[in-house]
Amino acid sequence: MALAPLDATVRAAINAGFLAAGGAPPTADEIATRTCLSRDEVFDSLRRLDALGSVTLRPQTLELWTAPPFSATPTLFRVSCGGSLYWGSCAWSALGICALAAAPGEIHASLGGEGEDVVVQVATDGPRAPMPLYVHFAIPAARWADSLPYAHSMTLFFRSIDDVDGWSERRRLPRGEAVPIEQAYRLAVAWYGDGATAAGHMRHRAELEQLFASVGMDQPHFHLRPRHLW
Repeated sequence: MALAPLDATVRAAINAGFLAAGGAPPTADEIATRTCLSRDEVFDSLRRLDALGSVTLRPQTLELWTAPPFSATPTLFRVSCGGSLYWGSCAWSALGICALAAAPGEIHASLGGEGEDVVVQVATDGPRAPMPLYVHFAIPAARWADSLPYAHSMTLFFRSIDDVDGWSERRRLPRGEAVPIEQAYRLAVAWYGDGATAAGHMRHRAELEQLFASVGMDQPHFHLRPRHLW
């Protein structure tokens, strides 16, 4: 099930606002101006988007915390792109920022969140990692919208599948699925590339699952629930 047209318009304006402000979250007034909606309409839409798991609002406020691929607060994923510095909400979202901006970028991250730094150059045709890298999706796609911050915190870069296995066992965290960074980037382009348009947030379940399948990510881990919303 896709977002309703008004909510999809607001969601697209949020992404466009992050890009326009160089990483700062757009305010309700800025979203209202961009969408020609009233502030109350924007506030109502933000509440719905938060309830649906499309964005996360800061506790007890109507201010944005995360709006994939962006985070309004610091994360492990710093993305330099188009002359601006962004915080990616997770490893995959960091790739998604470059895809959405349609510009080369540079990602600074921590492998497995455990301190070893890595820098990934992202060209317009894909990432240029200094070593083989994987993006680990610990949480099943069907559960991402249940808690975006949790799902994001568990989507990390790793050097190898063995490293993922060791991390999962050592930390007692879900094993999930890991895919090569090049494959994750192709999904980021398909998923986030049109994220500044309303159409990019109005895909139905079958269309979203086709995005996964189109890049070879058709494992059960990436299957969605019948009424999945984005």
